[in-house]
Amino acid sequence: MIIDFRIIGTGEEFFPGGYDALPPFMERYKQLYDFQRMCTLPFEDFLAEMRQSGVSKAVLHAEYSFGDAELLNKTVAEKVQAHPDILLGFAGLDPLSAKDPVGDLDRYVTQWNMKGLNLQPWVQGWYPNDRRFYPLYAYCQDAGLPVAIHASMNFALHRRIDYGHPLHLDAVACDFPDLTIIANHGGWPWVNEMVAVAWKRPNVYLEIGAISPKYIARPGTGWELFLTYGNSLLQDQILFATDSLISHSRAVHEVDALPLKDEVKEKLLHKNAMRLLGLEDS
Repeated sequence: MIIDFRIIGTGEEFFPGGYDALPPFMERYKQLYDFQRMCTLPFEDFLAEMRQSGVSKAVLHAEYSFGDAELLNKTVAEKVQAHPDILLGFAGLDPLSAKDPVGDLDRYVTQWNMKGLNLQPWVQGWYPNDRRFYPLYAYCQDAGLPVAIHASMNFALHRRIDYGHPLHLDAVACDFPDLTIIANHGGWPWVNEMVAVAWKRPNVYLEIGAISPKYIARPGTGWELFLTYGNSLLQDQILFATDSLISHSRAVHEVDALPLKDEVKEKLLHKNAMRLLGLEDS
């Protein structure tokens, strides 16, 4: 079994207006990733490709970065409802535009069966430990819901690069010690600090969405500590993900080639995700 812990939607339903309607801050992203495909590939075709690559389950995130957050969550909920054997949903929020962010999240959880929360603090121009996020963290801690938080650089020219620095996650964990935190993108390029935070805190997980796994094993790319400690002390805190930006066939093949113990690969590819999501291992 393989679980992709973070995918985002593809096709017209998730990108209204298509490629030409992407906002200006996405320009650098468009140069680096195939957003033409993201905007045009029907989501059902994307799921078919995912299954053909051996990925049997995925967490579909309402990863808000622009547009209508309510519509995005509704679309995610509908897709999960249509594919309950394959998909689980994580809600997404824009605390700047929501009148009642906690109320919205509670509605997404209770009515739309969302299993976690995705936050992209760089979008708001906030750090993850901004006190305006704290009511959401408190809700998730009390409800036992994991929170996935952007923990890497961003390519938006109007936003500071250090909004995603993983040391801000340690500050969140200090104030919410029972909150499960998933660090998107494994903290790169601050991998050393990310490893330190996760080593200190067993409730912090590192996922590798949007990262080509082959670079994790390539010297000089900054992933050395992730590979070393992921193969030992942090083996229960690592998660496979693609962010829909790396093809599943490529990502699965490259993970298989990583110099990790077989039992660690199993944890990376599905066992840790199963435990975190409360799913039964088959």
